[in-house]
Order: sequence, then structure tokens, then C-alpha cells
Amino acid sequence: MQWMRVLHVLSTSIWLGSVVCILGLAVICFFQLNERDFLIIAPLVPQLYKTVVMPIALFTIIQGIIYGLFSNWSFFKYKWLLLKWIFILLIALCTGLGGIGQMFAVLAKVESTYFIGGWADGGLVLLFVSLQVLFMLIMIVLSVLKPKTFKPLVSYQG
Repeated sequence: MQWMRVLHVLSTSIWLGSVVCILGLAVICFFQLNERDFLIIAPLVPQLYKTVVMPIALFTIIQGIIYGLFSNWSFFKYKWLLLKWIFILLIALCTGLGGIGQMFAVLAKVESTYFIGGWADGGLVLLFVSLQVLFMLIMIVLSVLKPKTFKPLVSYQG
């Protein structure tokens, strides 16, 4: 399963890196661009989620499921594993309802009225994308440290 671990670390790195890049693109969209340029660049954010983030995220989650089924880690044997699955759910919510959903709302607003930029237009988008990055970093720290204070949820008798 060593190759699986390497593949999991690689795919997680790509997932985190792509979300960080989307955060950077969103910051540029809301703080550096005029309305015309915003309407050209901002639609790239949902497109990047669709073409880069979603496939690599699903690939990484499938690896986690395989780990849970075929390794001694299980799915919920340790509390830190349970926390990782909760963070996956939170990341999904931040992506769909937050990052992508809010970007579509801002695009519709800008097309129908005008572009203010900054925190006024981009506050929620930046909040949700930042939360995704934060949750992913917490998951990585949990995976690396495997906290000893998070004892097994159930005791296994061998």
C-alpha cells in the first residue's frame, strides 16, 4: 500500500494547490480588475473547480474510501479520521454553496447592475474559498500528526 500512500499525498497536494490558486485568482478578480476584465476572468473560477478541483477531489476521496476498506485504519476507528470525514463534508459545502454558488451570484449581479469589487462583491467568495484551504490544511495536519489524544472510538479485541 506504499504506492497508494504516495498517490494519496500527490493527489492531496494537487487538490490543495489548485484551491490555493483559485483563491489567488479570486483575489485578483475582486481587487485588481475592472468590470470588463472581471467578466472575462471571473468565469474561470467555476470552470477551474469543474475541470481541476472536482476530479482530483473525487479521486482523493475514493482513495480515502479504499484506505478505509482495505487497511487497518478503517473509516471511524480513530477520532481524527472521523474529523477528516467531517471536514470533507464541510469542504463540499464550502465549494458548492460557497465558492461556486457565490461566484455565480456575483457574476449575475455584475452583469445586471455594476461591479464594485473588493470585499463588497467578493467577500463571501473569498471567505468560502479560504475556509476550504483552512479545512484542507487541518486535514493534512491531522493526517501527518495522527494525534495521540484522539483515542480509538471503539476498542478492538484482537
